[in-house]
Amino acid sequence: MISMEKGIITLAYGAPKYIEMAKTLGRSLLLHSPNIPRAIVTDRQDDKELAELFDQLIPYKPEYGSNVRQKIHLDQYSPYARTLFIDSDCIVVRDLGFVFESFAEKNFAVVGGKYHLKPGDKDPYLNVDFILKSFRLSKLPKFNGGIYYFDDSDTARSIYKTAREILRDFDKLGFAEFRGDGPNEEPILATSMEMHQQSIFQDNGSIMRTPVGLRGKLKMDALAGKCTFKKGSRAVSPAVVHFAYIWSEHPVYHREVERLKVWATTGEVRQIRTNWQTVFNYQLNVVKYGLKRIRQRSKALFKRASIVI
Repeated sequence: MISMEKGIITLAYGAPKYIEMAKTLGRSLLLHSPNIPRAIVTDRQDDKELAELFDQLIPYKPEYGSNVRQKIHLDQYSPYARTLFIDSDCIVVRDLGFVFESFAEKNFAVVGGKYHLKPGDKDPYLNVDFILKSFRLSKLPKFNGGIYYFDDSDTARSIYKTAREILRDFDKLGFAEFRGDGPNEEPILATSMEMHQQSIFQDNGSIMRTPVGLRGKLKMDALAGKCTFKKGSRAVSPAVVHFAYIWSEHPVYHREVERLKVWATTGEVRQIRTNWQTVFNYQLNVVKYGLKRIRQRSKALFKRASIVI
């Protein structure tokens, strides 16, 4: 039974690739969490496939800002009393009912470890010392914004309200540009969280993780509901795999995208038949991903060399 008491929301607007990512997320949600309502904020209100994958298509509001500024307005978009936001570049591999149970006593939540930014730390998205001093804080939570949980409480509304106030003068307050288009929402929401005494939810890698810091193989079968990998020195099995940054180019992501398409068409949870086209596409994505990583590392090395020179 579908209820508006809780639901999942995502954002997808602009370039077609983001719409396609949201469709992949939608398919994985339909497979593993069919009874949890799904909404998408999008500028493609006439997309029939999105309408089949999501229960509600919410009109995108450009006045909220471009890039990830939109995520600082999630509370104004959500039609649910309890909301789980999931980035469009994620794939879900298990039923997410346990996530809502885990957050039952929370008004606002992000997941991660115990990592905090403290005086003297450096971060590419903010001036840590300046912000801690300006807001009279001793630390800032550090997390990935692949998911956000919030309810319709005064606490959650206050967190978003404070974040929007910070957003207005983000550059003067020590927050850096993200992808050349406004600030990253994570440090702004982290600052607001700390101001409202909200902490990171310790999920031990069970709710959401990115493959950033991957050691060894990314073992994933979205249809069978399995994902395990070693992130740094720790093994994790997240229900939501966030293919952030360059990871959306990874061949495993493209493989699972195709497999979810087959499931959506046939209704069968099975392996894609191995044929020349499947093998070719996978190997092509391996090459593309490898070349992109090489270019990325070359740029990083050049930047370091320039600094030394």
